[in-house]
Amino acid sequence: MRQNIGRLMEERNLDAAVVMGSTVESPTVYYLTGGVKLEGVMLIFQKDAPSLLIHHPIERDNAAETGYDCLPYTHWDIGKIFQAVEGNALMARAELIRQILAESGVRGQVGFYGHGEIGSAHTLLSALQTRLHASEIVTEYDRDLFSRARETKDQAEIDVMKDLGRRTCQVVGAVADLLTSRPVSNNHLVASDGEPMTIGHVKDFIRGQLANLGLEEPAENIFATGADAGVPHNHGDPNDVLELGKSIIFDIFPRPQGGGYYHDMTRTWCLGYAPPEVEQAYEDVMTSFDLAVAALKVGRLTAEYQVLTCEYFESQGHPTSMTDFASQSGYVHSLGHGLGLQVHEAPGFSHLPGNTATLEPGTVFTIEPGLYYPELGYGVRVEDTYICDHDGVFHSITPFAKDLVLPVGR
Repeated sequence: MRQNIGRLMEERNLDAAVVMGSTVESPTVYYLTGGVKLEGVMLIFQKDAPSLLIHHPIERDNAAETGYDCLPYTHWDIGKIFQAVEGNALMARAELIRQILAESGVRGQVGFYGHGEIGSAHTLLSALQTRLHASEIVTEYDRDLFSRARETKDQAEIDVMKDLGRRTCQVVGAVADLLTSRPVSNNHLVASDGEPMTIGHVKDFIRGQLANLGLEEPAENIFATGADAGVPHNHGDPNDVLELGKSIIFDIFPRPQGGGYYHDMTRTWCLGYAPPEVEQAYEDVMTSFDLAVAALKVGRLTAEYQVLTCEYFESQGHPTSMTDFASQSGYVHSLGHGLGLQVHEAPGFSHLPGNTATLEPGTVFTIEPGLYYPELGYGVRVEDTYICDHDGVFHSITPFAKDLVLPVGR
């Protein structure tokens, strides 16, 4: 949560933290500015000074909406800076940042965060360090200061995510109604134009439903059938016909139009009936899902849930990534992930050494066990988004049924 930023800075022995980027490209900038649309800003946080937002002068009104103390980049003589470095854009950028930090009184350990290409960011920070005499640049790789702050949500964030879950379930419900309403011919659904219904038809329908509810899907969605459903992140071939009895994995992860928090949910459906092997896999997935939910506890390591899931699947004869990390059949991913301004964020649920993440009040995360057998022509996954509220109670915010079979041809 934002209120933890000061404590997290102290834990890292940081005297200041600098964030650079735009609300469109950087989830951290979006988080800190409340989603106010800004391009190329610089935010400075210090222990004993007001936070400062540096912005382009053409965005002065938007910058003021953030509530931070604000200064435009033109407060510094950018033309003179470019002349001094003979037009070298890299050195000009480094010198501008140096002057901003100096005037702001920044000294000591300074963490840098935000968005940018790896090579450009490394080059800029290297050039900047040569110009800083009273400060040392600090960078982090995993679960950095602001990722940790974002890892737990306050009540306002949770309320937004609950509403998003409700709207996402409306879309999924509309898709289910579409599928169950279509006639059947020669073992496949028939579209309104009389042609076989395809994944492309469904994806067009999903886009319309999302738009009607003010949602968007920057990374599209997963609507995959048959062997395609046996590869977890195959998005689905638009030309594939929807046949009865084949498993369909429908994974949808939208956010509000223009940016914001995500929801993430998955259902597995079979149209008309489910083959016995899919029914059994589905039963195993739902048992593992229920085992994980029953084990949810504040302070418990997320890695333990992955181990629990792997052990159950292995007891049922399925290969897992815990004993065969290279396996492409069986259970091949982790149980879940954190959710917020990114679809995948902290905490992670890996069982690998080094994962010390725990479930804490304010954590929003997914539970999504799955089994995948592309060589047998099917995949199964079920996913809800869960919150740990501030009383330490766990709730699903994905209120939608988990029926495997959708009746068709009625």
